[in-house]
Amino acid sequence: MSTQLLLERRNPSSIANAIAGLVNPIRVVSVLALVLLLLFIAYPIGIVFSKGITSSDGTLTFQYIALFFSHEHYYRSIRNSLILGIVTTAILTVIGFMFAFAVTRGPQVLRTPLRIIALLPLIAPHYIFGVSLIILAGRQGMLTKGLHLEGWTIYGWDGVILSQVLSFLPIAFIMIENVLKSLDPHMEESARDQGAREICVLRTVTIPLCTPGILKAGLLVFSLSLADFANPALLGGKLAFLAPDAYGYITGEMNTHMGSVVSTVLVIPCIAIFLIHHYWLKGKSYTTVGGKPASSELRYMGAVSVLMVSSCVLVGLIIIANFAVTVFGAFTNLAGVDNTFTLRHMVHREGFAALLTSLKMSLIVGILGTIMGNVLAYALMRGRVPGQAILEFLALAGFALPGTVLGIGYLLAFNDRPIHLTNTFAILVLVTLFHCLAVPLELGYSKLHQISTEMEEASADLGARLGTTFRRVILPLMSSSFVGGFIYAFMYSMVSVSALILLVAPGKMLASVYIFQMADLGSLSTACAVTVYMMAVVLLSLGALRGFIALSARRFGFA
Repeated sequence: MSTQLLLERRNPSSIANAIAGLVNPIRVVSVLALVLLLLFIAYPIGIVFSKGITSSDGTLTFQYIALFFSHEHYYRSIRNSLILGIVTTAILTVIGFMFAFAVTRGPQVLRTPLRIIALLPLIAPHYIFGVSLIILAGRQGMLTKGLHLEGWTIYGWDGVILSQVLSFLPIAFIMIENVLKSLDPHMEESARDQGAREICVLRTVTIPLCTPGILKAGLLVFSLSLADFANPALLGGKLAFLAPDAYGYITGEMNTHMGSVVSTVLVIPCIAIFLIHHYWLKGKSYTTVGGKPASSELRYMGAVSVLMVSSCVLVGLIIIANFAVTVFGAFTNLAGVDNTFTLRHMVHREGFAALLTSLKMSLIVGILGTIMGNVLAYALMRGRVPGQAILEFLALAGFALPGTVLGIGYLLAFNDRPIHLTNTFAILVLVTLFHCLAVPLELGYSKLHQISTEMEEASADLGARLGTTFRRVILPLMSSSFVGGFIYAFMYSMVSVSALILLVAPGKMLASVYIFQMADLGSLSTACAVTVYMMAVVLLSLGALRGFIALSARRFGFA
């Protein structure tokens, strides 16, 4: 029974029903959400598209599009971006599956350490691997000099691909593990009992049943790889890529028209991938018979399993080495060149100020994103909302849009009247909030699917208003969704850089942007020092949140 019918049952008068329909909280929330999504997602992106096909005086022109497709450089950018996306996706699909397999099917003693290592890149900006790789294998890198590799550097395809593989591993791992851990291991054991070799079990049982997770991981990684500008900018050398090109036009040449054209070209494959991911794969699953899977311990490890676990250990050591280099770089004059111990990089007033600003922004985005995402999920699932498909698409599209493009859109849309937000703290909050809103929304959807509407109907039968029902019944049951949404929004806000780097202003510098700027200028030790502080803040914040959750669970009985 819908919420509107519940309202009608408590208001038998037709006039009262009409008034209730007008002031229905769900309808009010939906209208407000639509206005905000149109203003802060559709409007900025519309400005980006229109800027590429209008001249300085506002007349329609296709000269910038023609200019884009008349230069070989842009064809190389498109080609390189697609190659990078395909290669990174292929590698990460394999590595992500190996980590997921090792965590769910490998030796018990290695499962928790490998899971922690796979998720470790989430606590720092994704381009920190670019910084650490420069310290390790740059022209004056520790390995470059130690192994006398003067004829080879990390700049170019090797560096960009390796940095992206390490950066986006958590995404591939999470998506594949989520499917693999739901499979009943007894199915694989049964195949082995019937004489199937381990490679045959993987090829005919495990991998086919993991297809949805593998495809989702591949689609997401491909989209993230195309949208990444930080790692290609740090390690790409002379290689051309779309995201750095768009950033360069806006910040370097101040050419908003060409920047908009490049952004439009960049958006097309990202939106296509998003649509495939959300609508084609939505609701598809490869289920096993028997309900909740029974636990099963690994009987033995064949050659394939040993190979996968060994590969995961190797990748894990590379990840740990990169983080160790980051910490090492924070306490040396210049890692790899002058390794003298020093604390001068750890005492950095601008870095501290940027870190405090990031913490403040992340807390605001975490709170607002969690509330907005879950409330909107409730409104869309429980109410008869006009334009529901448009609302859902706009909310989810913000996640699919490359951060660089969204930042350019905000820069163009809110630089003048009627809404002037440039150089304010508010624009940093808004662009981050609407870029990550899709995740709390999806978490709210998932949780509401598990909550029967009968409890809400019972609450309405007892005379409770909609607000009371939501506060006393729905909110406690959705507590895990709120927590998950807050954690994601908070961590994303702390480490995000692509949209924010175009919008920061003097006095409102963010730690993630500051780290990238220091690395881009060659001040690697300063970048490492601020990164160490950021990782400490993220870990302490997550620890404090975990303590708060445990206290709330004991006191209020939240799930």
